[in-house]
Amino acid sequence: MTDELKKVEIHDYQAFGQLITEYATGAKPWPETLEGLKQATKDIATIPDTYKALQVIQACEEVLLLRLPPRRMTEESLAKYGDASAKAYPLPDFYARKDEMSEHDFYLSRVADYTIAVCT
Repeated sequence: MTDELKKVEIHDYQAFGQLITEYATGAKPWPETLEGLKQATKDIATIPDTYKALQVIQACEEVLLLRLPPRRMTEESLAKYGDASAKAYPLPDFYARKDEMSEHDFYLSRVADYTIAVCT
């Protein structure tokens, strides 16, 4: 285990969201391996080497999918942001640009954010 917890870094939220939307709708088959996802996202995201495997779960309308963030990340985030004196919680920059974006582009960016967000 590494001391530093790294997240997926998205460089192009709209492109990443478009890719995830294509996986979700069946327009493209999702990758079966982490290496496959790294190849599919090589120009739009950086997936840290700390990740060793890929698990894809697609929810359905009848089942509530409760996806919990990793315990260690949650504990570290609570320590960092858990009181009134905490620094501002970081959000991707596209949230500040919402009024400049089309609804479609904002939607795709949110899909990207929600797909990889782990609340850290």
